[in-house]
Amino acid sequence: MAFYLMRGQVYHSRSETAENSFKYPIFNLYYSVSQTANLQALLQKKFKSLLSFRDEDYLKETPQALLSEKCQQFLAKNFNYQADHVFLQTIPRMFGYAFNPVNFWYCYRQKKLEAVLCEVNNTFGETHYYWLYQQGEDLDNKWLKAEKKFHVSPFFAIEGEYRFRFRPTKNHLHVDIHFLNDEGTLKLNTWVQGELTPLEEVSFTGLLLRYGWMTPLVVFRIHYQALKLFFKKVKFFKKPSPPTKEITHGTSFMGR
Repeated sequence: MAFYLMRGQVYHSRSETAENSFKYPIFNLYYSVSQTANLQALLQKKFKSLLSFRDEDYLKETPQALLSEKCQQFLAKNFNYQADHVFLQTIPRMFGYAFNPVNFWYCYRQKKLEAVLCEVNNTFGETHYYWLYQQGEDLDNKWLKAEKKFHVSPFFAIEGEYRFRFRPTKNHLHVDIHFLNDEGTLKLNTWVQGELTPLEEVSFTGLLLRYGWMTPLVVFRIHYQALKLFFKKVKFFKKPSPPTKEITHGTSFMGR
């Protein structure tokens, strides 16, 4: 089983009160969760302290265990679901530090993308999950929606909905996320996409020169963009209490 590094870009464009767009280089790990122990060994051998991966960074509400076991337990407990294979798209620790705004868990059964779990983290240390599943339908390249329940940005209201689309292929990943207000108006268009390269072919030096210490840059860029919105006098929404339920279920297919 190969381990991949997705090297690409993340893009945000918003039109809520004031327009603001940006695009940054980013990399993700993409691999089969059942192979976590082998991934950790490969990272230690090839990248030393540059890249690392810890089971405890994910699915934190699940009792401590190996990540492959935690994943199975989480899916079974919360959704009565068992996947044939689960692939994780995530930012690894870099020099021991990581912050993931969102992790994508791709659940395959009978070789089709049957469900996706979006594990969303905000900068307040809180986590929420969006479970996208449509009674066994193939979700590849389909639009899905879920009501927004979790505070991520102080410059967006909670009220509204997300629309998701996932397009994983053998050599490429592309994820679209749109946020629409209660009136159905698109307020945020964001995507992350990139080409998949076997991790064994990625060099320590090349990764460092291309991305620098990327993981703390994720948090820095979040706050930098927030500062820009503040000076543009975009309406500020006070942080609400976390949702009483940690999981939001997606609802239906969307045309776009």
